[in-house]
Amino acid sequence: MKAEERKKWWRESRFGMFIHWGLYSQLGRGEWVQYNERIPVREYEKFANEFNPTRFDAEEWVRLAKNAGMKYIVITAKHHDGFSMFNTQVSPFNIVDSTPYGRDVMTELALACEREGLKLCFYYSHVREWHHPHAQSLEVNGPNWCGNYGNFWDYREEWRKNLQTYIDEFDKPQLKELLTQYGPIGIIWFDTPSMIRPDQAQELVDWIREIQPNCLVNSRVSDDEQVDYDYMSLGDCEIPGIPAGVDWETPMTICTWWGYYSQPGNEYRSPEELIHQLVDIVSLGGNYLLNVGPTGEGVIPEEAQERLRIVGKWMSVNGEAIYGTQGSPFVKRPQWGRVTYKEDQLYFHVYDWQEVISLVGLRNQVKGCYLLSDRNCQITYKQYKDHALGYDRMEIELPQITPDPYCTVLVVEIDGEPSVDQTIIQDDSGVIQLSATQASIHKNAGNSTIGLARSGAIKDWFYSDDWLSWDYIATRTGEYDVELTVLSGPNNQKWDYGHEVQIVINGQTLECQVENHTTGSSPNERLSISVGRVRIDKAEHCKTELKAIKINGRNLSGLPLLSIQLVPSK
Repeated sequence: MKAEERKKWWRESRFGMFIHWGLYSQLGRGEWVQYNERIPVREYEKFANEFNPTRFDAEEWVRLAKNAGMKYIVITAKHHDGFSMFNTQVSPFNIVDSTPYGRDVMTELALACEREGLKLCFYYSHVREWHHPHAQSLEVNGPNWCGNYGNFWDYREEWRKNLQTYIDEFDKPQLKELLTQYGPIGIIWFDTPSMIRPDQAQELVDWIREIQPNCLVNSRVSDDEQVDYDYMSLGDCEIPGIPAGVDWETPMTICTWWGYYSQPGNEYRSPEELIHQLVDIVSLGGNYLLNVGPTGEGVIPEEAQERLRIVGKWMSVNGEAIYGTQGSPFVKRPQWGRVTYKEDQLYFHVYDWQEVISLVGLRNQVKGCYLLSDRNCQITYKQYKDHALGYDRMEIELPQITPDPYCTVLVVEIDGEPSVDQTIIQDDSGVIQLSATQASIHKNAGNSTIGLARSGAIKDWFYSDDWLSWDYIATRTGEYDVELTVLSGPNNQKWDYGHEVQIVINGQTLECQVENHTTGSSPNERLSISVGRVRIDKAEHCKTELKAIKINGRNLSGLPLLSIQLVPSK
Protein backbone atom coordinates (compact mmCIF):
# COMPACT_ATOMS: atom_id res chain seq x y z
CA MET A 1 0.00 0.00 0.00
CA LYS A 2 1.21 3.49 -0.82
CA ALA A 3 2.12 5.74 2.08
CA GLU A 4 -0.67 8.23 1.27
CA GLU A 5 -3.32 5.51 1.44
CA ARG A 6 -1.76 4.00 4.56
CA LYS A 7 -1.95 7.32 6.42
CA LYS A 8 -5.44 8.35 5.30
CA TRP A 9 -7.26 7.12 8.44
CA TRP A 10 -4.68 8.73 10.72
CA ARG A 11 -4.87 12.11 8.99
CA GLU A 12 -8.65 12.12 9.30
CA SER A 13 -8.65 11.04 12.96
CA ARG A 14 -6.81 14.03 14.48
CA PHE A 15 -7.43 12.83 18.07
CA GLY A 16 -6.22 9.71 19.88
CA MET A 17 -5.81 8.30 23.38
CA PHE A 18 -2.37 7.43 24.76
CA ILE A 19 -2.31 4.98 27.69
CA HIS A 20 0.73 4.49 29.92
CA TRP A 21 -0.03 1.36 31.90
CA GLY A 22 2.37 -1.22 33.28
CA LEU A 23 3.94 -2.82 36.33
CA TYR A 24 5.00 0.65 37.50
CA SER A 25 1.33 1.67 37.79
CA GLN A 26 0.79 -0.23 41.03
CA LEU A 27 3.66 1.69 42.68
CA GLY A 28 1.99 5.02 41.90
CA ARG A 29 5.25 6.88 41.39
CA GLY A 30 5.32 7.28 37.63
CA GLU A 31 6.55 5.17 34.73
CA TRP A 32 10.20 6.02 35.48
CA VAL A 33 10.13 4.72 39.06
CA GLN A 34 12.61 1.89 38.42
CA TYR A 35 15.17 4.27 36.96
CA ASN A 36 14.56 7.14 39.37
CA GLU A 37 14.93 4.92 42.41
CA ARG A 38 17.58 2.61 40.85
CA ILE A 39 15.52 -0.46 41.70
CA PRO A 40 17.51 -3.63 40.87
CA VAL A 41 15.96 -5.92 38.27
CA ARG A 42 15.51 -8.80 40.73
CA GLU A 43 13.70 -6.52 43.18
CA TYR A 44 11.55 -4.96 40.46
CA GLU A 45 10.52 -8.39 39.16
CA LYS A 46 8.95 -9.18 42.54
CA PHE A 47 6.33 -6.47 42.05
CA ALA A 48 4.78 -8.67 39.36
CA ASN A 49 3.71 -11.11 42.08
CA GLU A 50 1.27 -8.45 43.32
CA PHE A 51 0.13 -6.99 39.99
CA ASN A 52 -3.52 -7.98 39.76
CA PRO A 53 -5.60 -5.37 37.86
CA THR A 54 -8.96 -6.98 38.56
CA ARG A 55 -10.88 -3.75 37.86
CA PHE A 56 -9.58 -3.50 34.28
CA ASP A 57 -12.48 -3.25 31.83
CA ALA A 58 -11.47 -2.99 28.18
CA GLU A 59 -14.99 -2.05 27.10
CA GLU A 60 -15.08 0.81 29.61
CA TRP A 61 -11.71 2.18 28.47
CA VAL A 62 -12.63 2.05 24.79
CA ARG A 63 -16.06 3.61 25.35
CA LEU A 64 -14.41 6.42 27.33
CA ALA A 65 -12.02 7.11 24.45
CA LYS A 66 -14.78 6.92 21.85
CA ASN A 67 -17.11 9.19 23.81
CA ALA A 68 -14.25 11.70 24.17
CA GLY A 69 -14.08 11.87 20.37
CA MET A 70 -10.88 9.85 20.05
CA LYS A 71 -10.39 7.64 17.00
CA TYR A 72 -7.39 5.50 18.03
CA ILE A 73 -5.70 4.15 21.14
CA VAL A 74 -1.95 3.80 21.66
CA ILE A 75 -1.11 1.65 24.70
CA THR A 76 2.27 0.74 26.21
CA ALA A 77 2.85 -2.86 25.16
CA LYS A 78 6.35 -2.62 26.66
CA HIS A 79 7.78 0.44 28.37
CA HIS A 80 11.37 1.07 29.50
CA ASP A 81 11.00 -1.30 32.48
CA GLY A 82 10.86 -4.24 30.06
CA PHE A 83 7.60 -5.64 31.45
CA SER A 84 5.41 -6.89 28.60
CA MET A 85 1.71 -6.09 28.94
CA PHE A 86 0.80 -8.89 26.53
CA ASN A 87 1.19 -12.62 26.05
CA THR A 88 4.76 -13.10 24.83
CA GLN A 89 6.94 -16.17 24.43
CA VAL A 90 10.09 -14.05 24.32
CA SER A 91 10.28 -13.36 28.06
CA PRO A 92 8.40 -14.67 31.12
CA PHE A 93 8.43 -11.11 32.49
CA ASN A 94 4.90 -10.38 31.27
CA ILE A 95 1.37 -9.91 32.53
CA VAL A 96 0.25 -13.44 31.64
CA ASP A 97 3.14 -15.47 33.06
CA SER A 98 4.39 -13.34 35.97
CA THR A 99 1.25 -12.03 37.65
CA PRO A 100 -1.72 -13.47 39.53
CA TYR A 101 -3.93 -11.75 36.95
CA GLY A 102 -2.75 -14.08 34.18
CA ARG A 103 -4.85 -12.57 31.37
CA ASP A 104 -3.82 -10.91 28.12
CA VAL A 105 -5.29 -7.42 28.36
CA MET A 106 -4.33 -6.66 24.77
CA THR A 107 -6.66 -9.36 23.45
CA GLU A 108 -9.54 -7.77 25.34
CA LEU A 109 -8.60 -4.28 24.11
CA ALA A 110 -8.33 -5.50 20.52
CA LEU A 111 -11.84 -6.97 20.66
CA ALA A 112 -13.28 -3.85 22.31
CA CYS A 113 -11.63 -1.56 19.74
CA GLU A 114 -12.95 -3.68 16.89
CA ARG A 115 -16.50 -3.51 18.29
CA GLU A 116 -16.37 0.28 18.76
CA GLY A 117 -14.54 1.11 15.52
CA LEU A 118 -11.32 2.46 17.05
CA LYS A 119 -7.82 1.64 15.82
CA LEU A 120 -5.62 -0.23 18.31
CA CYS A 121 -1.96 0.82 18.30
CA PHE A 122 1.03 -0.31 20.37
CA TYR A 123 3.71 1.77 22.06
CA TYR A 124 7.00 -0.16 22.13
CA SER A 125 10.30 0.90 23.71
CA HIS A 126 12.77 -0.61 21.27
CA VAL A 127 16.16 0.69 22.50
CA ARG A 128 15.92 1.92 26.07
CA GLU A 129 15.13 -0.85 28.53
CA TRP A 130 16.13 -1.52 32.15
CA HIS A 131 15.46 -5.27 32.28
CA HIS A 132 17.49 -6.74 29.42
CA PRO A 133 21.32 -6.86 29.72
CA HIS A 134 21.87 -6.02 26.03
CA ALA A 135 19.58 -2.95 25.89
CA GLN A 136 21.46 0.30 25.35
CA SER A 137 22.32 2.64 28.20
CA LEU A 138 24.34 5.50 26.74
CA GLU A 139 22.78 8.00 24.35
CA VAL A 140 23.55 11.39 22.89
CA ASN A 141 21.74 14.23 24.67
CA GLY A 142 23.41 17.17 22.98
CA PRO A 143 26.40 18.15 20.88
CA ASN A 144 28.78 18.08 23.84
CA TRP A 145 27.63 15.33 26.18
CA CYS A 146 26.10 11.89 26.50
CA GLY A 147 23.54 10.83 29.08
CA ASN A 148 22.85 7.50 30.66
CA TYR A 149 19.19 6.62 30.91
CA GLY A 150 19.64 2.86 30.81
CA ASN A 151 20.20 0.34 33.58
CA PHE A 152 23.75 1.03 34.68
CA TRP A 153 23.26 -0.19 38.26
CA ASP A 154 22.63 -3.84 37.28
CA TYR A 155 24.51 -3.89 33.98
CA ARG A 156 27.62 -1.79 34.52
CA GLU A 157 29.80 -3.11 31.71
CA GLU A 158 28.72 -1.12 28.68
CA TRP A 159 31.19 -2.94 26.46
CA ARG A 160 29.24 -6.17 26.93
CA LYS A 161 26.03 -4.71 25.52
CA ASN A 162 25.10 -5.42 21.92
CA LEU A 163 22.04 -3.59 20.62
CA GLN A 164 21.83 -5.77 17.50
CA THR A 165 21.57 -8.84 19.72
CA TYR A 166 18.73 -7.15 21.60
CA ILE A 167 16.96 -6.23 18.34
CA ASP A 168 17.28 -9.75 16.92
CA GLU A 169 16.49 -11.70 20.08
CA PHE A 170 13.90 -9.40 21.67
CA ASP A 171 12.51 -6.55 19.56
CA LYS A 172 11.75 -8.39 16.34
CA PRO A 173 10.20 -11.51 17.92
CA GLN A 174 7.99 -9.35 20.16
CA LEU A 175 6.96 -7.07 17.31
CA LYS A 176 5.95 -10.14 15.33
CA GLU A 177 3.78 -11.27 18.24
CA LEU A 178 2.13 -7.85 18.50
CA LEU A 179 1.44 -7.83 14.77
CA THR A 180 0.08 -11.39 14.52
CA GLN A 181 -1.90 -11.94 17.74
CA TYR A 182 -4.28 -8.95 17.84
CA GLY A 183 -5.57 -8.33 14.33
CA PRO A 184 -4.89 -5.17 12.28
CA ILE A 185 -2.69 -2.71 14.20
CA GLY A 186 -2.84 1.01 13.39
CA ILE A 187 0.59 2.11 14.61
CA ILE A 188 3.73 0.70 16.17
CA TRP A 189 4.63 3.74 18.28
CA PHE A 190 8.36 3.56 19.00
CA ASP A 191 10.06 5.61 21.70
CA THR A 192 13.53 7.01 22.47
CA PRO A 193 15.70 6.01 19.50
CA SER A 194 18.87 6.86 21.42
CA MET A 195 21.92 5.71 19.44
CA ILE A 196 20.23 3.12 17.21
CA ARG A 197 21.82 3.15 13.75
CA PRO A 198 19.65 4.15 10.76
CA ASP A 199 20.11 0.72 9.19
CA GLN A 200 18.93 -0.96 12.41
CA ALA A 201 15.88 1.31 12.57
CA GLN A 202 15.04 0.72 8.90
CA GLU A 203 15.32 -3.00 9.57
CA LEU A 204 12.56 -2.70 12.18
CA VAL A 205 10.37 -0.61 9.85
CA ASP A 206 10.78 -3.17 7.07
CA TRP A 207 10.03 -5.99 9.51
CA ILE A 208 6.74 -4.35 10.52
CA ARG A 209 5.64 -3.67 6.94
CA GLU A 210 6.48 -7.21 5.90
CA ILE A 211 4.02 -8.49 8.52
CA GLN A 212 1.38 -5.72 8.34
CA PRO A 213 1.89 -3.41 5.32
CA ASN A 214 -0.81 -0.99 6.51
CA CYS A 215 0.69 -0.42 9.96
CA LEU A 216 2.13 3.05 10.54
CA VAL A 217 5.50 3.72 12.19
CA ASN A 218 6.29 6.97 14.00
CA SER A 219 9.54 8.93 13.81
CA ARG A 220 10.88 7.87 17.21
CA VAL A 221 12.10 4.68 15.60
CA SER A 222 15.16 6.76 14.62
CA ASP A 223 16.57 10.28 14.77
CA ASP A 224 17.73 9.91 11.17
CA GLU A 225 15.34 11.44 8.64
CA GLN A 226 16.50 8.97 5.98
CA VAL A 227 14.61 6.20 7.78
CA ASP A 228 11.26 5.57 6.08
CA TYR A 229 8.83 6.21 8.94
CA ASP A 230 5.29 7.51 8.34
CA TYR A 231 4.93 10.60 10.50
CA MET A 232 6.73 12.83 12.96
CA SER A 233 6.23 12.42 16.72
CA LEU A 234 7.16 15.73 18.29
CA GLY A 235 8.72 16.02 21.74
CA ASP A 236 6.66 15.14 24.80
CA CYS A 237 3.97 17.83 25.28
CA GLU A 238 5.50 19.91 22.46
CA ILE A 239 3.10 22.17 20.59
CA PRO A 240 4.96 23.88 17.76
CA GLY A 241 4.64 27.51 16.83
CA ILE A 242 4.32 26.72 13.13
CA PRO A 243 3.14 23.78 11.02
CA ALA A 244 5.81 21.10 11.18
CA GLY A 245 5.83 20.78 7.38
CA VAL A 246 5.15 17.03 7.54
CA ASP A 247 2.52 14.74 9.02
CA TRP A 248 2.97 15.14 12.77
CA GLU A 249 1.54 14.39 16.18
CA THR A 250 1.94 15.79 19.70
CA PRO A 251 1.97 13.30 22.59
CA MET A 252 0.47 15.16 25.55
CA THR A 253 -0.20 14.25 29.18
CA ILE A 254 -3.56 14.98 30.77
CA CYS A 255 -1.69 15.63 34.02
CA THR A 256 1.90 16.08 35.19
CA TRP A 257 2.90 12.42 34.86
CA TRP A 258 2.49 9.83 32.11
CA GLY A 259 2.18 6.73 34.29
CA TYR A 260 -0.09 6.65 37.34
CA TYR A 261 1.20 8.94 40.08
CA SER A 262 -0.52 8.97 43.48
CA GLN A 263 1.95 11.28 45.23
CA PRO A 264 1.40 15.02 45.85
CA GLY A 265 2.04 17.41 43.00
CA ASN A 266 0.27 15.61 40.15
CA GLU A 267 -1.75 18.43 38.56
CA TYR A 268 -4.41 17.87 35.91
CA ARG A 269 -4.91 20.17 32.94
CA SER A 270 -8.23 22.01 32.81
CA PRO A 271 -10.86 21.10 30.19
CA GLU A 272 -10.28 24.51 28.60
CA GLU A 273 -6.57 23.82 28.21
CA LEU A 274 -7.22 20.38 26.72
CA ILE A 275 -9.75 21.64 24.19
CA HIS A 276 -7.56 24.60 23.23
CA GLN A 277 -4.56 22.27 22.83
CA LEU A 278 -6.59 20.03 20.54
CA VAL A 279 -7.75 22.97 18.43
CA ASP A 280 -4.30 24.59 18.38
CA ILE A 281 -2.66 21.38 17.17
CA VAL A 282 -5.27 20.61 14.52
CA SER A 283 -5.15 24.24 13.30
CA LEU A 284 -1.44 23.62 12.64
CA GLY A 285 -2.18 20.38 10.76
CA GLY A 286 -1.25 17.93 13.53
CA ASN A 287 -2.77 15.12 15.59
CA TYR A 288 -3.37 15.26 19.35
CA LEU A 289 -2.45 12.10 21.29
CA LEU A 290 -3.69 12.65 24.86
CA ASN A 291 -2.34 10.37 27.58
CA VAL A 292 -3.98 8.88 30.66
CA GLY A 293 -2.28 6.74 33.32
CA PRO A 294 -4.52 3.99 34.81
CA THR A 295 -3.96 2.68 38.32
CA GLY A 296 -2.44 -0.68 39.15
CA GLU A 297 -5.99 -1.98 39.58
CA GLY A 298 -6.78 -1.03 35.99
CA VAL A 299 -8.87 2.10 36.60
CA ILE A 300 -8.46 5.33 34.67
CA PRO A 301 -8.48 8.03 37.40
CA GLU A 302 -11.77 9.87 37.82
CA GLU A 303 -9.99 13.22 37.36
CA ALA A 304 -9.03 12.10 33.86
CA GLN A 305 -12.43 10.58 33.09
CA GLU A 306 -14.22 13.77 34.14
CA ARG A 307 -12.11 15.88 31.79
CA LEU A 308 -12.47 13.45 28.89
CA ARG A 309 -16.25 13.52 29.27
CA ILE A 310 -16.18 17.32 28.98
CA VAL A 311 -13.93 17.15 25.91
CA GLY A 312 -16.27 14.52 24.46
CA LYS A 313 -19.31 16.72 24.97
CA TRP A 314 -17.54 19.52 23.08
CA MET A 315 -16.45 17.12 20.32
CA SER A 316 -19.99 15.74 19.92
CA VAL A 317 -21.04 19.22 18.81
CA ASN A 318 -17.89 20.45 17.08
CA GLY A 319 -16.16 17.31 15.77
CA GLU A 320 -16.87 18.33 12.19
CA ALA A 321 -14.37 21.19 12.65
CA ILE A 322 -11.69 18.70 13.77
CA TYR A 323 -12.02 15.40 11.88
CA GLY A 324 -10.61 15.35 8.37
CA THR A 325 -9.74 19.05 8.45
CA GLN A 326 -6.54 20.73 7.41
CA GLY A 327 -4.50 23.30 9.26
CA SER A 328 -5.28 26.98 8.94
CA PRO A 329 -4.59 28.52 5.51
CA PHE A 330 -3.64 31.75 7.34
CA VAL A 331 0.01 31.98 8.41
CA LYS A 332 -0.89 34.41 11.17
CA ARG A 333 -3.18 33.19 13.92
CA PRO A 334 -6.12 35.52 14.62
CA GLN A 335 -6.27 37.11 18.05
CA TRP A 336 -9.72 35.71 18.77
CA GLY A 337 -8.94 32.02 18.16
CA ARG A 338 -7.92 29.49 15.52
CA VAL A 339 -8.93 28.33 12.01
CA THR A 340 -9.28 24.90 10.39
CA TYR A 341 -10.79 24.11 7.01
CA LYS A 342 -12.20 21.36 4.83
CA GLU A 343 -12.62 21.94 1.09
CA ASP A 344 -14.85 25.04 0.78
CA GLN A 345 -15.63 25.44 4.48
CA LEU A 346 -13.62 27.42 7.00
CA TYR A 347 -14.12 26.72 10.70
CA PHE A 348 -13.52 29.67 13.00
CA HIS A 349 -12.76 28.40 16.53
CA VAL A 350 -13.58 31.45 18.64
CA TYR A 351 -11.91 31.48 22.07
CA ASP A 352 -12.59 35.15 22.82
CA TRP A 353 -16.27 35.94 22.20
CA GLN A 354 -16.79 39.63 21.43
CA GLU A 355 -19.15 41.84 19.46
CA VAL A 356 -17.13 41.80 16.23
CA ILE A 357 -14.23 39.68 15.02
CA SER A 358 -12.25 40.25 11.86
CA LEU A 359 -9.94 38.45 9.50
CA VAL A 360 -7.71 39.89 6.81
CA GLY A 361 -6.37 38.28 3.67
CA LEU A 362 -9.28 36.04 2.57
CA ARG A 363 -9.73 36.52 -1.17
CA ASN A 364 -12.65 34.09 -1.62
CA GLN A 365 -16.23 35.29 -1.74
CA VAL A 366 -18.08 34.21 1.41
CA LYS A 367 -21.42 32.49 0.71
CA GLY A 368 -22.69 32.09 4.25
CA CYS A 369 -21.81 32.00 7.94
CA TYR A 370 -23.54 30.15 10.80
CA LEU A 371 -22.96 28.51 14.17
CA LEU A 372 -21.82 24.91 13.96
CA SER A 373 -23.89 24.16 17.06
CA ASP A 374 -26.99 25.73 15.50
CA ARG A 375 -27.07 25.84 11.71
CA ASN A 376 -30.23 27.94 11.82
CA CYS A 377 -28.29 30.71 13.55
CA GLN A 378 -27.18 32.68 10.50
CA ILE A 379 -24.47 35.23 11.27
CA THR A 380 -24.07 38.70 9.79
CA TYR A 381 -20.80 39.40 8.00
CA LYS A 382 -19.33 41.81 5.50
CA GLN A 383 -16.37 41.72 3.17
CA TYR A 384 -14.59 44.70 1.69
CA LYS A 385 -11.31 45.62 0.06
CA ASP A 386 -9.19 48.54 1.17
CA HIS A 387 -8.22 49.81 -2.27
CA ALA A 388 -5.79 52.41 -0.92
CA LEU A 389 -3.65 49.87 0.91
CA GLY A 390 -4.70 46.83 -1.10
CA TYR A 391 -5.92 44.27 1.43
CA ASP A 392 -9.08 42.18 1.90
CA ARG A 393 -10.96 42.25 5.18
CA MET A 394 -13.88 40.27 6.61
CA GLU A 395 -15.86 41.36 9.66
CA ILE A 396 -18.27 39.09 11.51
CA GLU A 397 -20.87 40.39 13.93
CA LEU A 398 -21.15 37.71 16.59
CA PRO A 399 -24.68 36.96 17.81
CA GLN A 400 -25.72 37.79 21.35
CA ILE A 401 -25.75 34.24 22.65
CA THR A 402 -24.15 32.42 25.53
CA PRO A 403 -21.03 31.06 23.83
CA ASP A 404 -19.52 27.66 24.54
CA PRO A 405 -17.43 28.01 27.73
CA TYR A 406 -14.34 26.69 25.96
CA CYS A 407 -14.59 27.34 22.21
CA THR A 408 -17.47 28.29 19.91
CA VAL A 409 -17.19 27.27 16.27
CA LEU A 410 -18.47 29.23 13.28
CA VAL A 411 -18.78 27.72 9.81
CA VAL A 412 -17.82 30.06 6.97
CA GLU A 413 -18.80 28.75 3.53
CA ILE A 414 -16.63 30.13 0.75
CA ASP A 415 -16.44 29.93 -3.02
CA GLY A 416 -13.79 27.26 -3.66
CA GLU A 417 -10.80 26.26 -1.55
CA PRO A 418 -9.20 29.05 0.52
CA SER A 419 -7.12 31.65 -1.30
CA VAL A 420 -5.27 33.85 1.18
CA ASP A 421 -3.10 36.95 0.90
CA GLN A 422 -0.50 36.52 3.67
CA THR A 423 0.48 40.20 3.83
CA ILE A 424 1.09 41.29 7.43
CA ILE A 425 -1.49 43.85 8.56
CA GLN A 426 -1.80 45.74 11.83
CA ASP A 427 -4.06 44.02 14.39
CA ASP A 428 -7.38 45.53 15.45
CA SER A 429 -5.73 46.07 18.84
CA GLY A 430 -3.22 48.36 17.15
CA VAL A 431 -0.27 45.99 17.62
CA ILE A 432 1.95 45.25 14.64
CA GLN A 433 3.23 41.69 15.08
CA LEU A 434 6.27 40.76 12.98
CA SER A 435 6.80 37.08 13.70
CA ALA A 436 9.76 34.97 12.65
CA THR A 437 7.33 32.74 10.75
CA GLN A 438 6.56 35.62 8.37
CA ALA A 439 10.06 37.04 8.05
CA SER A 440 12.04 37.08 4.83
CA ILE A 441 15.35 35.39 5.68
CA HIS A 442 18.34 36.81 3.84
CA LYS A 443 21.17 34.27 3.80
CA ASN A 444 24.21 36.35 2.95
CA ALA A 445 26.83 34.43 4.92
CA GLY A 446 28.77 31.94 2.83
CA ASN A 447 28.24 29.14 5.34
CA SER A 448 24.80 30.29 6.47
CA THR A 449 22.73 27.89 8.59
CA ILE A 450 19.91 30.26 9.58
CA GLY A 451 16.38 28.90 9.30
CA LEU A 452 13.01 28.50 11.01
CA ALA A 453 12.55 26.01 13.85
CA ARG A 454 9.37 24.10 14.72
CA SER A 455 8.98 26.38 17.73
CA GLY A 456 8.34 29.28 15.35
CA ALA A 457 11.67 30.87 16.28
CA ILE A 458 14.68 31.54 14.10
CA LYS A 459 17.29 28.82 14.55
CA ASP A 460 21.03 28.56 13.88
CA TRP A 461 21.58 32.28 13.41
CA PHE A 462 25.34 32.43 13.93
CA TYR A 463 26.57 34.93 11.33
CA SER A 464 26.02 38.69 11.28
CA ASP A 465 25.91 38.72 7.47
CA ASP A 466 22.48 37.03 7.65
CA TRP A 467 19.48 39.28 8.32
CA LEU A 468 15.69 39.40 8.41
CA SER A 469 13.07 41.71 6.95
CA TRP A 470 9.30 42.19 6.98
CA ASP A 471 6.96 44.05 4.64
CA TYR A 472 3.63 44.98 6.23
CA ILE A 473 0.76 47.42 6.29
CA ALA A 474 0.33 49.93 9.11
CA THR A 475 -3.23 51.22 9.35
CA ARG A 476 -2.79 53.68 12.25
CA THR A 477 -0.44 56.60 12.82
CA GLY A 478 1.29 57.37 16.09
CA GLU A 479 4.18 56.36 18.31
CA TYR A 480 5.02 52.72 18.95
CA ASP A 481 7.13 50.96 21.57
CA VAL A 482 9.31 48.32 19.95
CA GLU A 483 9.78 44.97 21.71
CA LEU A 484 12.02 42.09 20.70
CA THR A 485 10.95 38.59 21.79
CA VAL A 486 13.35 35.64 21.78
CA LEU A 487 13.07 32.04 22.87
CA SER A 488 14.67 31.23 26.19
CA GLY A 489 14.84 28.05 28.20
CA PRO A 490 15.79 26.24 31.40
CA ASN A 491 18.76 27.53 33.36
CA ASN A 492 20.45 24.14 33.10
CA GLN A 493 20.75 24.61 29.34
CA LYS A 494 23.47 26.80 27.89
CA TRP A 495 21.72 29.44 25.83
CA ASP A 496 23.60 32.15 24.01
CA TYR A 497 23.14 35.77 25.11
CA GLY A 498 25.12 38.95 24.60
CA HIS A 499 23.91 39.51 21.02
CA GLU A 500 23.79 43.05 19.66
CA VAL A 501 21.16 43.87 17.03
CA GLN A 502 20.00 46.80 14.93
CA ILE A 503 16.37 47.34 13.93
CA VAL A 504 15.48 49.74 11.11
CA ILE A 505 11.78 50.69 10.90
CA ASN A 506 10.84 53.00 8.03
CA GLY A 507 14.28 54.60 8.19
CA GLN A 508 14.35 54.90 12.00
CA THR A 509 17.23 52.98 13.59
CA LEU A 510 17.22 51.34 17.03
CA GLU A 511 19.87 49.19 18.67
CA CYS A 512 19.76 46.87 21.67
CA GLN A 513 21.49 43.99 23.41
CA VAL A 514 19.84 40.61 23.87
CA GLU A 515 20.63 39.69 27.47
CA ASN A 516 18.91 37.23 29.81
CA HIS A 517 17.23 38.97 32.75
CA THR A 518 15.02 36.06 33.84
CA THR A 519 15.49 33.15 36.21
CA GLY A 520 12.93 30.96 34.50
CA SER A 521 13.18 27.20 34.28
CA SER A 522 10.48 26.37 31.75
CA PRO A 523 11.29 25.04 28.27
CA ASN A 524 10.52 27.43 25.41
CA GLU A 525 10.11 30.39 27.74
CA ARG A 526 9.74 33.74 26.01
CA LEU A 527 12.05 36.62 26.85
CA SER A 528 10.90 40.14 25.92
CA ILE A 529 13.36 43.01 25.50
CA SER A 530 12.40 46.66 25.25
CA VAL A 531 14.18 48.25 22.30
CA GLY A 532 12.91 51.82 22.00
CA ARG A 533 10.25 53.96 20.32
CA VAL A 534 9.45 54.85 16.71
CA ARG A 535 6.80 56.90 14.95
CA ILE A 536 4.57 56.00 12.01
CA ASP A 537 3.26 59.16 10.37
CA LYS A 538 0.75 57.71 7.94
CA ALA A 539 -1.11 54.54 7.06
CA GLU A 540 1.06 52.87 4.46
CA HIS A 541 3.15 49.92 3.41
CA CYS A 542 6.13 49.70 5.76
CA LYS A 543 9.37 47.79 6.03
CA THR A 544 11.37 46.59 9.04
CA GLU A 545 14.86 45.12 8.92
CA LEU A 546 16.65 43.26 11.71
CA LYS A 547 20.41 42.96 11.42
CA ALA A 548 23.00 41.61 13.82
CA ILE A 549 25.90 43.78 14.87
CA LYS A 550 27.22 40.85 16.90
CA ILE A 551 26.06 37.24 17.31
CA ASN A 552 27.33 35.19 20.23
CA GLY A 553 27.29 31.56 19.07
CA ARG A 554 29.58 30.01 21.67
CA ASN A 555 26.99 27.46 22.84
CA LEU A 556 25.69 26.84 19.32
CA SER A 557 22.31 28.31 20.23
CA GLY A 558 22.57 31.52 18.22
CA LEU A 559 19.83 34.15 18.33
CA PRO A 560 16.42 32.39 18.54
CA LEU A 561 14.20 35.32 17.53
CA LEU A 562 10.44 34.85 17.86
CA SER A 563 9.10 38.26 16.90
CA ILE A 564 9.32 42.03 16.81
CA GLN A 565 6.28 43.86 18.13
CA LEU A 566 5.27 47.45 17.59
CA VAL A 567 2.89 48.32 20.43
CA PRO A 568 1.00 51.64 20.47
CA SER A 569 2.61 53.87 23.10
CA LYS A 570 0.44 54.80 26.05
